[in-house]
Amino acid sequence: MKTTIVLLMAIASINALNIESTINFGRAAGGTQDWIMISDNVMGGITASNLAYTDTSMVLSGTLSLENYGGFASVKTKFGRFDLSDYKGVRIRFKAANQQFAFTLENSRNWTQPNFKGEFGNAKANTWTETTIYFKDFSEYQIGEPTGGKLDPTQLKGIVRLGIITNEKKEGPFSLEVDFVEFVK
Repeated sequence: MKTTIVLLMAIASINALNIESTINFGRAAGGTQDWIMISDNVMGGITASNLAYTDTSMVLSGTLSLENYGGFASVKTKFGRFDLSDYKGVRIRFKAANQQFAFTLENSRNWTQPNFKGEFGNAKANTWTETTIYFKDFSEYQIGEPTGGKLDPTQLKGIVRLGIITNEKKEGPFSLEVDFVEFVK
């Protein structure tokens, strides 16, 4: 009996390190609504942003402000453990307007430590677009500034948070609607 329990616990801990290959957003069955919004308000900025879920998507919208050293809005998962080492990149289906965005990977809970961004956006506002961002193209940033570094593939085993962030310091309204995020092999 003890051997069975230990084996089941080992299998459960292995599964906790893996991630579903597709994250569907929305209120419909099978959709997730557990990403949270974080904007420059956490450091004194005054960007007005909103996170909402439709039946089939997640919508981040608002008005970006550069006042008080602000200039970003983001959505992120709660902290966890995401082993992305079996994947080559991420495919996103989205509609965007008035802003470029980036998919983010964090491998530390400490916000002052470097994180990684893969940029995306679309030329035609409010049109569904699918794009794939390969991990080899992710760049390293520290406190919003590029370091010149790249994502080392060995770091994909220890990701603690996923996210999407506005990627231009451009004042004004913005909108991003995301249908799904899919990790590709």
